[in-house]
Amino acid sequence: MHIDAALHKLNSLLPLKKRQDVLNPYLKSLYREIILSLAHTGQAPSVTDILSMNKLNQDDLIIYDEKNNKITGAYPFSLKQTPHRILLSESELFAMCAFDAVAIAPVYGVSVEIRSHCYITKDEINIKQNADKIVSVKPGSDIFIGIKWQPAGTCAAENLCMEMIFLKNGHVAREWQAASPNKNIFPLAEAIAFSVHYFRPLIEL
Repeated sequence: MHIDAALHKLNSLLPLKKRQDVLNPYLKSLYREIILSLAHTGQAPSVTDILSMNKLNQDDLIIYDEKNNKITGAYPFSLKQTPHRILLSESELFAMCAFDAVAIAPVYGVSVEIRSHCYITKDEINIKQNADKIVSVKPGSDIFIGIKWQPAGTCAAENLCMEMIFLKNGHVAREWQAASPNKNIFPLAEAIAFSVHYFRPLIEL
């Protein structure tokens, strides 16, 4: 699938930018504050405005634990454990999915080490990025990201994101894709470009 077609499809399932655009200026600023804080500190800002948190949560722009009054995620970041560990220069957190993981360094201009694994073989995958540069990739440069297209539901982190995955090489990726017509695979560089086009508009003024 071409990146433009994939971008259109993802935006139809999880229209984060469209949802952001209709927020009032205060909510839009608050949302940007949350994702930038996660990107640069690995932590969410302290929650004081519960009504606003609930609104952003209802729009699935953030994941908010109302019971404990704290933010637990905002795409592409998760403060809950996922298979995709993200090491920043002085902190760590998680990505919602493999697709989200590779977006963080280029979109936010940070250095990142991704520690994850192949969805099929369970082999370790380690990717180091410095902003828009790929520094190193293990086990090899033939890594793919696979997406099984499905409804996002009320919380994409619990649905769509669950099968946006790393695949260790082209052979494994093609075998995984062959099992369903709703699957697409993207070589690493293409997946990064796709993820940047999806996430970068969320932080542009």
